[in-house]
Amino acid sequence: MTEMRLPRRLVSELADVVHKRTHGHALFVVQLLNSLVSDLTISYSPLLHRFYWDQDNVCTLNTADNVASLIVSNLTSLPIGELQCLRIISCFGMQVHIDLLELLEVFKMAPQGGFGLYLRNLCDQGIIEVISTLVVFTHDLIQEQVYKIIPLKERQQLHCEIGIFLGSKTSLGASSEHKPIDAAMDQLYLSDVSDNEETHIDASSLVAIATSQINHAGPEFFSDRSQHIRFASWNFCAGKNAADHSSFRAALHFYKNGIAFLSHDLWLEDTYELCLKLYEGAAFSSSALGENSQIVMYANGIINNVNLEDSLVAQSLLIGSSSVLGKYTESVARGIAVLRQLKFDIPATQTPVVVMQTIERTEREASMYNFSQIANNQKRGDTKAIKILKLVDSIVAACYQIASPWLPLVGGHASIYKVLVYIPFFISCALTLNSTLSLSLHIIIQVACETVRYSLQNGIHAESASCEF
Repeated sequence: MTEMRLPRRLVSELADVVHKRTHGHALFVVQLLNSLVSDLTISYSPLLHRFYWDQDNVCTLNTADNVASLIVSNLTSLPIGELQCLRIISCFGMQVHIDLLELLEVFKMAPQGGFGLYLRNLCDQGIIEVISTLVVFTHDLIQEQVYKIIPLKERQQLHCEIGIFLGSKTSLGASSEHKPIDAAMDQLYLSDVSDNEETHIDASSLVAIATSQINHAGPEFFSDRSQHIRFASWNFCAGKNAADHSSFRAALHFYKNGIAFLSHDLWLEDTYELCLKLYEGAAFSSSALGENSQIVMYANGIINNVNLEDSLVAQSLLIGSSSVLGKYTESVARGIAVLRQLKFDIPATQTPVVVMQTIERTEREASMYNFSQIANNQKRGDTKAIKILKLVDSIVAACYQIASPWLPLVGGHASIYKVLVYIPFFISCALTLNSTLSLSLHIIIQVACETVRYSLQNGIHAESASCEF
C-alpha cells in the first residue's frame, strides 16, 4: 500500500485477494505483486494519476504452485470439521455444486454442524473459493493432496456412502434392487428430486453423480453379488440418460462400468437382459463416437453369447462399422448371411431374371393390402420387425456403396417390410392428429418397385460388383 501510495479504501480488496492467494507469506506476496505488474494486471493510469487494476480480473487469479504446496503442508493441522468438509468435497473432484452440499447436510458422514459452518473459514484461508453456485479448490494440488491423504479403504467407503445416500434421493436407490431395469428407469423420471425445494439438481444429474461415486469405490469394494447387479443397473440407467442427451462419451463410460460390475456374472440367467442392454448401449455409444474397435468388441460380445434374434442390433452396428471402414463387401456378406438365418428367401444368384421375379413378387404381396386395411392397423410393428428393418437398412446402405447386385433383392424385402411395419404407424399418427393424409398404397408400392427397376436398368447387377457367399 505504501509503494502504491494509495489510501486503504482503494487497496483493501486487492490486499484481501493477495493475502488469500499467498497465504500471507511475504516472499509470495512480492512475487505475486511483481507478476501482476509484469502482465499489466496492475498498471499506471495517466488519466487517474495512480496505479489502477480491474478488481474482477484480480479476483480470478489462480493460486501459484508454490503457495499451493505451502497450503498442502498445513492441511493436517486443520480442525477435524474443516478437514472432513474438504475430504467430502474432494470426492467430487475440483469442484462441487453448492446445492449438492446442501443436500448432503444430513449425510451421516458430513462434518458436524454442516458444511456452511466451515466454508467461510476455508475460503479465508485460500483453500477453496465459492464462484457463483460452485465450491472450487483454488489449486488442483490442494484437491489432489486432500484426496490422497484419505486412506484407500476409507476413501472407497466414503465414495460408497455418498453414492448410496445420493441414490436414495431418487427412486433408483431402493427400488432398483428388486425391480426390472426398465421399471427402475421409468421410476427415475418420476422422482420428486427435480421438484424438491431443497435442491436445484435434477434427477438425471443426481443419478449420474451418485453412480459416479459408486464407480469410484469400484466393483472390488463390494463383495455381495446382489450389489454388483444393483450398481450395474445404476450404470445402465445413467448411461441411457447420457445417451438420450447425446453425451455418448459419458454414456460409454457408464456402460463400461456397468459391465465391469458384472464381470463375474456375465450372461447368466438373472443378468442376461441387463448384460444385453449394457453391451448394446456400449456398442451404440462407440458407434456414435466413431470408435470402430470398440464397436466390434461389444457387438461380438453380444453375438457370441445370445440367440440370433437378440443379436440383431449388434449385427446391424457391426455391419455399419465395417461399412465405415470401407469393407462394403464384407458388410453385405454378413448381412445376407444373417437374413438367410432369419429365413429370408434370398436367392443364391443375382441374375436379371431372378431380380425381376423378386420385384414382381414384392409388388404382388404388397398389393394384397388395401389402403383401408393399412389405415385401420394401429399396430406399429413388433420389436423384432423393427430390428430387422434396421438391419436391412444397413445392408442396403452397404450394397449401394459398391453397386452390389444384391441391392434389388434385399431392397425388395425392405420395401415389403416398410409397407407392413412403418406405413401403418405413420397413418395412425396422422389420423390421430386429424391431419389430411393424401396417401396411395399403389403409389407406395410403385415407387418402391420402380426404384429397384431403375437400379437394375442402370447396371446395378454388373458382374464386376458381384459378391460370393
